[in-house]
Amino acid sequence: MKKTVLLVALFLALLLSAPAGAREVISMNEAWNFTPTRSAGGRWGGMSRGNQQVVNLPHTWNAEDFMNDGGYRRGYGTYTKQFDAPDEYRGKRVFLQFEGAGSAATVMVNGKIVGEHRGPYNAFTFEITDYLRLGAVNSLSVICNNEQTFDIAPQAGDFNIYGGLYRDAWMIVTDEACISPLYYGSSGVLVYQPMVNEKRAEVRAEVHLSTRTDYSGCEVYFAIEDASGEVVAERAATRINNDLAICSLGVDNPRLWNGKADPYLYKAVTVLKKDGKEIDRVEENIGFRYFWVDKDKGFFLNGRHIKLQGVCRHQDWAGLASALTEENHRADYDFFDEIGANALRLAHYPQAHFMFSEADRRGYLVWEEIPFVAGYVDYEGFRDNLRLQLREMILQNFNHPSIVFWGLFNEVHDNIDTIVGDLDAIAHELDPGRLTTCATDQESTYITIPDGTGWNKYFGWYYDTVADFGPFLDDWHARFPNALISVSEYGGGAALSVHVPKYGPEDEVDVRSVSRSHFHPEEKQTYIHINNWKVIAERDYVWGSFVWNMFDFGSAMRQEGDVNNLNNKGLVTHDRRTRKDAFYFYKANWNKAARTVHLCSKRYTDRAEDTTDVIVFTTAPSAKLYINGKLVGTARTDAYATVRWPGVKLAKGENKVVVKTAHGEDSTTWNVQ
Repeated sequence: MKKTVLLVALFLALLLSAPAGAREVISMNEAWNFTPTRSAGGRWGGMSRGNQQVVNLPHTWNAEDFMNDGGYRRGYGTYTKQFDAPDEYRGKRVFLQFEGAGSAATVMVNGKIVGEHRGPYNAFTFEITDYLRLGAVNSLSVICNNEQTFDIAPQAGDFNIYGGLYRDAWMIVTDEACISPLYYGSSGVLVYQPMVNEKRAEVRAEVHLSTRTDYSGCEVYFAIEDASGEVVAERAATRINNDLAICSLGVDNPRLWNGKADPYLYKAVTVLKKDGKEIDRVEENIGFRYFWVDKDKGFFLNGRHIKLQGVCRHQDWAGLASALTEENHRADYDFFDEIGANALRLAHYPQAHFMFSEADRRGYLVWEEIPFVAGYVDYEGFRDNLRLQLREMILQNFNHPSIVFWGLFNEVHDNIDTIVGDLDAIAHELDPGRLTTCATDQESTYITIPDGTGWNKYFGWYYDTVADFGPFLDDWHARFPNALISVSEYGGGAALSVHVPKYGPEDEVDVRSVSRSHFHPEEKQTYIHINNWKVIAERDYVWGSFVWNMFDFGSAMRQEGDVNNLNNKGLVTHDRRTRKDAFYFYKANWNKAARTVHLCSKRYTDRAEDTTDVIVFTTAPSAKLYINGKLVGTARTDAYATVRWPGVKLAKGENKVVVKTAHGEDSTTWNVQ
């Protein structure tokens, strides 16, 4: 009995301590009725109950068909559900927020259109206050469409553009005056850092507000708390002009957010008060840091040089397509941690907000970009959509210390100088504290408009040889000595079932025919990465590089390798179950804390050849090779964590191969026919 009384008392204390007018944020993920057509309560498209299914968000209708040879479905899908709007909402305001919907979404409440959002990757929010029936059950419909349309980016790309409500959805309930959920889908709070160093961080918080009447009696309180919850700076603002309040303050001797070395986070707390009572609150993690890129020496964070060792990532999983949960995102981050990456290019579009929060927490430096990919439409509607998606991306993710680059386009081959100039100007106007960049595979005037230029180069895979990579970069640096150069993509494909006994060079095979064929040997991918990384690592003027790709991903244009509709350039398979050999090359080079010993080509178990190269990646200083119990030799590890025994002779039949090091051993069995 005493336990029950204590629990009730605790519940009442928590209830009484909660601000009476504070916002409610309610998940809308559960129990949607989905039908694969355009419908609004039966008014459009002839929705039949026979093809309805009950789904929870995140959801995409392409989860089952995106690897089909016949292609994945692009068209309409309708989500409907019912929800309560209690009488307690009288005098309140109610908003719906969707973190992502592919590609266009029309939202309807009680049969009336509330609004439409055009763009598959950013969040959007609509107010539904005037559409509600208070004290009754309300109906909600969201009609999504992932068909190609000329006024929505992306137009094309080597990836799939999925449909549906594939990220979380929320209902937000606020007082009549509130911190605005409507400011381009952002939190409504932008924390500028005009000056940061080890002695002081100057902060200017722009708080965007919304009211249906006026702000009489309102004031904004802004505070910064350290990781222990102690307030280190605070400021109140009673002046509200044009729905905007500004609070300026400073933090002495700030602990800097220092990437993976020390990803220290503060908390920004924004409170709206009316007549002294709290009516709304937004809390977000922030971090103080400063950075720059030198044209010759590369990237510097808080005055310390860091070589950005990055990977690219698509939001794409086997069996799920793009409908990923926080659990999926965390699993991907565990791979990033294991391999030892310190930077991410989240390509080719804004990814889930959780990805940036986790990057903040784990200390990754992030390049984030809009989906201006491959195709351009010379049409003002398309250009307006690019501008909108850029504004949404920047404002929604503004406060994340992990983001250091805004990407403006990827491999667009057209006359786009004017629109790239527009995008660059918008990015710098909204966010003067970050750099712009781009990813390109060819020279053109518009690739030098952003602050940085990233090269997508696949020497030894689509063209030329790996030996041509270094001279290409050196030539570009010599001709454009002030350019801030990165390598935004590099690599090659790898099919787990396809193997060869030798690791390069590429002098006997037409590389383009291999790259576009079903012959994607895992050893060729490994060879390309070994040689490409050497080129990058030895050039300080390359401020960062990003492996293409961390994971295999769905791409309906690909009919190659051992699985159709898959881009298999990942270091890890689409289902996240298998790390390819090249993964361990980077792990041994980037993650020196791990005691890595990896023998390559273990999947090449049955062989026609009796001579092979033996390659080992290890953090140990040397390794010993044994075959069938006999010592073949001892070799030292080179500067790139690699041990080699070229041209090793194998016996007919079974060959038990063992590699032993001070950090452990690895083994396999090769059968020579």
